[in-house]
Amino acid sequence: MLFLDAAPIDDWRISRDGYLVADVRIARAGIYQYAGRELGRADLGMVNVYRPPAAVFDARAMRSFALRPVTMDHPATGVSAATWRQHAIGTLGEEIRRDGIFLRGTAIIHDGAAIETIRAGKRELSAGYVSSLTWQDTATPEGERAQAVMGGITGNHVAVVERGRAGAQCRIGQ
Repeated sequence: MLFLDAAPIDDWRISRDGYLVADVRIARAGIYQYAGRELGRADLGMVNVYRPPAAVFDARAMRSFALRPVTMDHPATGVSAATWRQHAIGTLGEEIRRDGIFLRGTAIIHDGAAIETIRAGKRELSAGYVSSLTWQDTATPEGERAQAVMGGITGNHVAVVERGRAGAQCRIGQ
C-alpha cells in the first residue's frame, strides 16, 4: 500500500548553478489521519494511524529514503526508473538521519520551474512510501488513540505539495 505524508522544507539556499538545496524533514513519528477510503476501508470515516518511532527510525526504513526522487505533487503510482524522467524535479541526499520525532535529510531541487513554484508558496513536503498496516486499537505513549499501526516503511519519493498531512508545522522556512 502506498502512503503519502507531509514534512517541511526548512532552511534553503540556491547553489551557484541555480539549484535549491534544503535541509528537510521527510517524515515523522506519531499519529496521522487518513480517510478510510485511502486505506481500502470505504466503510470508515477518518482513521487515526500510528506510525511508531521504531518503524520510522528503523535503519532499513531510514536508508530507503536515501537518494530518492523529489517530485512536484504525488505521482499516482509512485516513481520508478521507467517514470523518473516524467516525475522527478530533484533528489534527496544520501544521509538520512533522526531529528527528534522527524526523519531529516537534504533535498536538491534541480528543476527551475519547480524552484519558482516553491518560491511562490508551494512549500510543504509529503513522503511517498510503501508500508504495512495492521488494524488494531492502540495508543501512543502520550495516550493518543489510533485504529491502525504502520510498519515496514520503504521510501519511494518525497513530493512538494500545497498542503500535507503533517499540518502547519510543515512549511518551508521559518
